[in-house]
Amino acid sequence: MRSSSRYGSVMRLTGLAAIVLLAAGCTPTHISSRTGVVKDIIIVEAPNPAELTVNPGDEVRWVNRRTQSIQVDLLETRIPELTCNRGFTDVFGGPREHVTLEANETASACFPIAGVIRYNVRMESALPGGKKIVSGVVKVGS
Repeated sequence: MRSSSRYGSVMRLTGLAAIVLLAAGCTPTHISSRTGVVKDIIIVEAPNPAELTVNPGDEVRWVNRRTQSIQVDLLETRIPELTCNRGFTDVFGGPREHVTLEANETASACFPIAGVIRYNVRMESALPGGKKIVSGVVKVGS
């Protein structure tokens, strides 16, 4: 009798562990706080607009309208706090602070917390050195 009671306890613990592991695996890693509002930053010679104000949860989308690739670098941003992240990810799907966009490609992110997000756009240029870096700002909240 005693061994079947121990067997039942082990089975219940195993079942509970399986449920916990399954629940953890189904939990989204990036909780979305999207508002449904998408605001574009169009990049040709510089980001337009260079300063954008959005509400927490709005999607900010960088659009490369150049014929060459660009790199968008988020500065001083707590990357794990990005939501609706598309493009600012590494090969394993984890967040990262930069993205390279080919011609007509886009990348986007939502910023759920009020604050100021500074970013740089790195692009090819006829300037000496061959590179041009232009800064922009996304103000989240009032």
